Amino acid sequence: MIVAIDGPDGAGKSTQIRQVEKWAADEGIACRVISKWDVFDPSVCPDGRFLRGTRREELRVCIAEMSSTSRCLFIAWLIASAVARARKTVAELVLLDGYWIKHAAAELILGTDPSLVEAIGAALGPVDAVLYLDVRPEESLRRKGRDITPYECGLDVNLDATRFLAHQRRLRDQLLAWAAEYRWQVIGTDSVDGTQARIRDLLRQLLAQPVSGCVPPPASARPSVA
Repeated sequence: MIVAIDGPDGAGKSTQIRQVEKWAADEGIACRVISKWDVFDPSVCPDGRFLRGTRREELRVCIAEMSSTSRCLFIAWLIASAVARARKTVAELVLLDGYWIKHAAAELILGTDPSLVEAIGAALGPVDAVLYLDVRPEESLRRKGRDITPYECGLDVNLDATRFLAHQRRLRDQLLAWAAEYRWQVIGTDSVDGTQARIRDLLRQLLAQPVSGCVPPPASARPSVA
């Protein structure tokens, strides 16, 4: 079963997934975590070896300097690589640390051609379930502090907090609209322990009664906030 855990920047996805991984080991559940950033590990993703010598922090800045089409395709490659590994993984539970969902919303907001975003989402195909971790932009900024990127600020190279909040509000509105339409499981993140407990409960249910593929959001939908 492939479960994508996604949400806005600062939602705590990676933190929660690390805890889920420990829980799964304790429960005897064969679990593997896969992230788009695995491309930096040549032992996991040999076709990403051309990135050798590139720092993740530098790449996160360079992404915002790309043209919209180049940026969209590069991010798509990162995620497609992760999804391909997930589909080849033999494990009871495969957790995707992030998915195309957040990036689809961001790219639409940033003005990328909707037909391109839609085509990428369709090509990536379905996962079994999406757990959406929700966070208010103000809380996201508090958690991230100075660790924000131009991409998270709507491509603002000055990393202005106001621009971060404005972009994240639009991103969150789109994601919540998709979550309601496609019935993703929305999980609040005000409490780290409470969030973890809810994720575990949902994973138990999913493992007991596997669901059919949950398609990515229709990227052709325009952002809900102008």
